[in-house]
Amino acid sequence: MKDFHCREAGLDCDWVARGHSDEEVVEQLSHHALQVHDVKLDADLLAKVRGHIHDLSSSSHRESMGGVLP
Repeated sequence: MKDFHCREAGLDCDWVARGHSDEEVVEQLSHHALQVHDVKLDADLLAKVRGHIHDLSSSSHRESMGGVLP
């Protein structure tokens, strides 16, 4: 399972996307970004946010959650 935290992208937003693949997460993220933040993901922005998609069991995910798993 993978996730993306909107807050990690620098926004004051607690929204989280979860999915079995990067593509599932990106699909949710694209919809959220447009509907809530009025931002359409172009290729450059998409490349940046993909760097914030984590496997739930990864060390980068634990670091993003302050060192604890949910």
